[in-house]
This record gives sequence, C-alpha cells and structure tokens, in this order.
Amino acid sequence: MVDAVVSFVVARLGDLLIEQVIFLRGVKDEVEWLRNKLEYILCFLKDAEEKQDGDHRIQKWISDIRNIAYDAEDIIDNFILKVEEGRDPKKMGLKEWFEKYLCICSKQASLVKQATLYGIGMEINSLKNRLEEIQHNQEVFKINIGNVGEECARTNEILNHQRRGRPYEDNEVIVGFKIDVDLLMSELMKEEPHRCVVSIVGMGGLGKTTIARKLYNTNSLRDKFNFSGWVSVSKDYNIRDLLRGTIKSFKTSTTKEEFEMLEKMKEEDLEAYLRNLLNEGRYLVVLDDVWDVKAWTSLRGAFPDNKNGSRIIITTREKVVADLRNERTYVHELPFLGEVESWELFCKKVFPSCNEVDDKNSRIPRDLESMAKDMVKKCRGLPLAIVVLGGVLSSKHHQEWPKVKKYCWRYIREDHYVDVQHILALSFNNLPHHLKFCFLYFGLFPEDTIFNAKRLYCLWVAEGFIKLGDESEEVAAEYLKALIDKSLIQIVNRLDSRIISCRIHDLLHDFAIEKSKELNFFHIYDGAVDQKSRRLASHCGFQRFVSLNHANLRLRSFLVSNPKDESVEIEQLLSICMKLRLLRVLYLEDRPVNLSQQTGNTRLPDAIWKLIHLRYLRLPDTMINELSPFVGNLQSLQTLEMGGNVKNPISLPDEICKAKQLRHLIGTFKWPFQVDNLRNLQTINRVVVDGQMEFNPMDLINLRELSVVIMEQSSNNIFTLDSIGRLRSLQNFELLFCDKFSSLFPPLQPLSHCQHLLELALLNKNELGWKLPIELHEILPNLKFLSLRALYMLEDPMPVLEKLPNLTFLELMLYGVDKLACTAGGFPQLQFLRIYRCDVKELQVEEGGLPLLKGLNVDDSIRMPERLRSIPAIPGNDN
Repeated sequence: MVDAVVSFVVARLGDLLIEQVIFLRGVKDEVEWLRNKLEYILCFLKDAEEKQDGDHRIQKWISDIRNIAYDAEDIIDNFILKVEEGRDPKKMGLKEWFEKYLCICSKQASLVKQATLYGIGMEINSLKNRLEEIQHNQEVFKINIGNVGEECARTNEILNHQRRGRPYEDNEVIVGFKIDVDLLMSELMKEEPHRCVVSIVGMGGLGKTTIARKLYNTNSLRDKFNFSGWVSVSKDYNIRDLLRGTIKSFKTSTTKEEFEMLEKMKEEDLEAYLRNLLNEGRYLVVLDDVWDVKAWTSLRGAFPDNKNGSRIIITTREKVVADLRNERTYVHELPFLGEVESWELFCKKVFPSCNEVDDKNSRIPRDLESMAKDMVKKCRGLPLAIVVLGGVLSSKHHQEWPKVKKYCWRYIREDHYVDVQHILALSFNNLPHHLKFCFLYFGLFPEDTIFNAKRLYCLWVAEGFIKLGDESEEVAAEYLKALIDKSLIQIVNRLDSRIISCRIHDLLHDFAIEKSKELNFFHIYDGAVDQKSRRLASHCGFQRFVSLNHANLRLRSFLVSNPKDESVEIEQLLSICMKLRLLRVLYLEDRPVNLSQQTGNTRLPDAIWKLIHLRYLRLPDTMINELSPFVGNLQSLQTLEMGGNVKNPISLPDEICKAKQLRHLIGTFKWPFQVDNLRNLQTINRVVVDGQMEFNPMDLINLRELSVVIMEQSSNNIFTLDSIGRLRSLQNFELLFCDKFSSLFPPLQPLSHCQHLLELALLNKNELGWKLPIELHEILPNLKFLSLRALYMLEDPMPVLEKLPNLTFLELMLYGVDKLACTAGGFPQLQFLRIYRCDVKELQVEEGGLPLLKGLNVDDSIRMPERLRSIPAIPGNDN
C-alpha cells in the first residue's frame, strides 16, 4: 500500500511543479529532487511490501518511507494553502494578474513569498536528510529485499497447510448447508457425458472446503468414478508440485521407483502422465482453494474430456475463477448460515457429545443463553467465527463468558489453534494496492453500516484512491465489484447488474480496523487521537471530540457518526474546521447541525469555505436555506451533500459555478442557479422548480442524473422538458409533479433526444388523470428501469409499457385502474415487476407474456395467474 501513497505524492509533486512553476522559483530544484528520489524508491516498494512479513527490518524501512511520503504531502498542501491565503479574492484587475503570475509584487508580498519559499526549501531539505539516512541504514543493516522471498513463501505455505488441516475444515458434521450439498450433489450426479466443472465460491471461513470434503467422501458419488483425487492449490502454488500431488492422489499406492520417476519429471511430462492415467476411466477431482485462473489454465490440459461423465470440483474465494470460459460450469455461491443453523453449529461445538439442539440448550444456563445467542449473532453466519467462538467458550467457565462477549473478536483472533487473522489476511494480501485502500475504507464506518454504493464511489474518488477523470465513478464501481467477487464485501441490494448498497462482515470490519492501525491508514477516535493519522472517524459522537487540541492534527478526512440524541453546534464545527485546514473529506452522518442562535442566520458562516482542499462536504441535516458566495473558493470540491426539503430548498449563489470540479450536487436546491462552467457536474439531486427550467445544455454536458420537483406553475409559465431533453449524457431522470391544481403534466416527447436515458421515475400528485403517450417505445427505446408512482391513470398503461423493447425493471403505484393486462409477447425483456399501494385488483397475463420475469412483488389483494405465484420476490426489495 505504501507504493500507492508514494505514487500519489509523486503525482502531487509533478502537479505542483506545473501549477506553481513561477511561485516555486528558487526551490524548483529541491522539489524535482524529491520527486525523482521518491520515483526511484517506488521501483523497490512493491517487492518490499510483498516480502515485509519475513523481515522486521523491511517493515521498518517501509514505515519510514511512508512517513516521509506523508510529510511531503503535508508540505505540498500547506504550501498551496499559504499561496491561496496570500491572494486577495476581491482583486482581479490587470495589476493583480501581473502580481500573481509575473511576481511583480509589493515589498510586503515579496517578503511573504520569500518566507514561504524559504520554509518549503527547509522542509524539503529535512526530508532529503531523512531519505539519505534511510538509504544509509539500508546498507548498514544489510536490508536486502531480494533475500526474503523464499522465506516468506515457506512461511505462507506452512500457514496454508495449517489452515487446510484444521478441525473446522474436516468436521464430518455439516450444519445448515443441506440444501447447498443437495444442489451440488445433483449437479455432480447429472447424466451429462462431458467433463463438467462445479465451483463453490465464498468468503474465507465460510465452509467451502468442508462442503467439498463432504461431497468427496460420499460413497454414492465416489462409486460412480474410477479415479478420485484431492489437491490443495492455495495462493502460492507450483504447477509441478500440483501435478505430482494430483497423480499421487489418484494412485492408491506409489512404488519407490514411481516416486523417484515423478520427482525427476518436467512439467509437460507430468501433464502427459496424468492425462494418460485419467484416459483410462471416469474421474472426480477436487481442486481446493484456487486463487487465480492461471492455476486452472495450467492444470486444465491434464484433465481430459473423454465424454464419460468426469467431474471437477473447485473451491475458491474469487468469482473470476469460478466463471470459467469455454467450460461447462455450475457456480454455487455459498450463503452465510441462518440464525437457527448458526445456533445449532455453535451448540455442537460447545457440547460435542450432545446430538439434539434441545439437549444443548439445557446445558447452557438460562441467564447465559441470551448472551451466547448475542455472540453467535455477531458472527453473522460465518462458520469459521462460530466454530472458533464455540471452541473458546467450551474452554471457559461460565462466569468468564461476559468477558469473552466484551472482547469477542480478540478471543476469536487469539485462539491458539485457529489463526483467524491469517484466514482473513490471505484475501487482503492478495489484493492489488488500489483495492486495499478501498477495502480498508469500510473500517472507517460503524459496524452494521449499510453502504450506499454511489456515496462510496464519491468518497473513494475524493480520497484520491481513483484518479479524477470522466469515468472515475465507473472505475469505482468496478473496484467495488472486484471486492465483491473476491468475497470480501456482501451485496445488500442491487438493481439488475448495478449495486445499490452493500455491507462488510463484522469480522472483516474488525480486521480492516486492526490493519489500518498497523498501516496508519486511519484512526477511530477512542478518547485520544494519533497525531500522525490522516483519517479520523468518531463513532461516539461529536461532543467528545470538541474538547481536544486539534492544532497539530494533519487530518485529510474527518467522519462523524453521532449518537441519535446528539446535535452539532455550528460554532463547534467551525472551530475545528479552522484548525483542520488540510481536510479533503468532511462527513457528518444524518445528525442535526444547529446554526447560531444569536444571529438567527440561516446561512453557513463564510469561514467554512476556507477549507480550500475540500473535495467532499456532507452536512445533510441543517436548517440552512442558502449558501455563501464563498462556496466558489472551493476549487477542489467534487461532492456537495446538503439537506433542504421541497418546502424549504437551499438557494445557491451564482458563485457556485466557480467550483469547476463539482461532480455531485446532492440535497434539495432551489432553481434557478448558475450552471455556467459546471461541465464536470454529473448529478443534481434534486432541484425545486416553480414554473420553467431553462439552461444551456452545453453547460451541463456531462450531467447523468437529474431529479426535478415541480411545485406549481401558472398558465404563463409552463414547465417543459425542452432543455432537459437536450442533455445528451442523461442516464437517470426523476420528475416529481407536485402541482395538484394543474393538469398540465409535461409531454415526454423531448426526452427522445436523450439516447442514453436508462432510468426514468415519474410521480404525479394531480388527481385529474393522465395517459402515457402511445409512442413511448419510440420516445424511450433504450429505457431499462421505469417507476410510475402516485399516477391517476385514465386507462390501463400496460398496452403502452409492454412495447418498451429493453425494459428490465418496472415499478407501479397506480390509481384509477383496477385491472392490468399483459398480452402474449409483451414485456420481452422485463425481469422484475413491482406493483404496490394501488387500486389494481387484478393482473392478467396471457400465455407468452412476461417471458423473462424472475422477480415479482405485488400486493396480496391483487389476483394474478397461478404460474406467477412461484416467481420469487425481488431481492433487496425493502431497500
């Protein structure tokens, strides 16, 4: 991860040399030296980080480099802060332009500049001395990065071997996975002559190997094969060893001569030997703990497809390994245990001699049963955690259980026979550095947090984990998907292929916190603050943090999750912010921010806009109704997330258009406001419009998401979609028509120009009735998601909607119609249908209608065809 930190600082130094080239005159050589030196160190850092577990000297060397990189970043940010403070925002004349760019300065300004340059020069020289000392220590203490690789590999192999031999992997009693075992067994027993690959995917410790071993040891399955073999692949594998181990696994006995022959064989000879062996019959092989596709690719040629029903079982944490191309595959994603199964597994571990759950319950004192269930619940269905917890408690007296509960994860991690930390670290260490940043970031938030995916993307970009560009959020979405595919993050809710929300298992959450302490990535406030910390989260509220001395903190991110009964006084917030001048992220959870009672002002004080490095500002629950013109000072601001409501929207000053990096404007804002130069703006959610909404679409050329609320309109000022229809990048549009006294719902025809529009939500509170345009399928041919809410329809909308060629998700909350009818062939691509809180009494679907429907939610009172009742509910529908 340190290579990512250093890479970021090198890029910042390069930007500084370009942007402040004139002001840096006199120290340019020092800045270039520092950048070049750090670039040189980058060549060694990646290898060093991969091998640091084998040598404490390398760990110290890496830590020293990280500290220097952080200090260099401080120098850059403080320098920019001083430069900006030296500029008078009121002066923009020709004389001031020359003063700014050609250094024709007054005597006072010249002295300030000289002092600033002298300061940065001294600080860089200090870093230079430290870097030279680090290089000297590397030679004195013989820190040779190249010599520790084999030692690390041996250590990892020992740990992997221990993991594979632990009791929870070989336990013959499987709790809670009967359905999974039955499904997998049916796939393995199918009368399919071609060789098939059955993959079991899931998080580390979920029980993949346990289930594979259960299948492998089932006589009714083994009897169908002439050969059966088991090979543990692991992260650090050698193809020759794997081939040799697989051959030995298939052969019931190996003579000394055969053993010596196998040891001498080359990789291609071993592959040919194994292939010839398996050509003689039907085989079953388990490839346990596969980490990358290359392992399968290297072994694939040794497993022939003789069209005799051979089977291969793969266990993996990586979804990409399971999704094998050009193979007959069945991928089974292993779920977490339910509450009942978790309790049963726990009881069997605490009382192995008991066979019935009721018997086990009787062995736990009544006053401890509730406590035990709370601890089991905290394991969130992860068998590894449950089994280890049960093992810990089985060795403790009952009076010690409260202490175990208080330090639950510590006891689980420190148990003497299961190194849970290593099980989790395997997945983390296998991540590329950019995904390590993103994974650890989940630890900043409290346990059980449900993460909004879009908000997560914005935070990652603001933190600098993802390079700023037109597709930054798309890259962030790929990063999240990668973490999910690696079984580190769980999906809570998704819409088609798009992730809406996610969560992290508590055990991984705890691991992220511990790892972040080790790497100085962030700090959770616990009454004290690490002065070197770059990111700080307060889960115990804001008031406890106020009394600290914040002057020496070098924070870039400050996140507050307040207790429900606590509010934030604006004076306290400002007092802290003025000392944390280097902040990039200021994030307050949904807690009230009280404005000054003395002035009665409903505008945020101007002082908060002096945080010129700020990229993400979230103040969602305030009583403000306008922003200061000084918001234009935030030249780096990417996401502004405020409060407001449709009855009291926030007024934005014209200066908002000076925040040219602004990408996401989230809250409830009053239209109109200046959008000139906001070419990076991607989200406006939402704006309240009285009458017309006109703007130059070229000013919002990258706008992708827009939410508009129409409060009222007059006959002289009718709202139309003319300007919105010319937003060529628009992908998601929501229109809420709240004017109950007007029937003039805007025509949808202008949206025909929005060829990228995929999601549309319409809400109409008018009770006079409305009809969809019959040519809707021509207006919005690419539409995939449609939500019609609180619409008083004059007729059944289904004949119009079912013609939409690409519609995948449809949500209806309708009034005025009691029957919806779908014809044969209607809704050719629809997969999810939701009908709720409406007047509809019956849903008619002809044979052949809704051919791809796989998720359905309707009110119980609605009659529908019997065949639709077997369709499952839409996953995550309650979110």
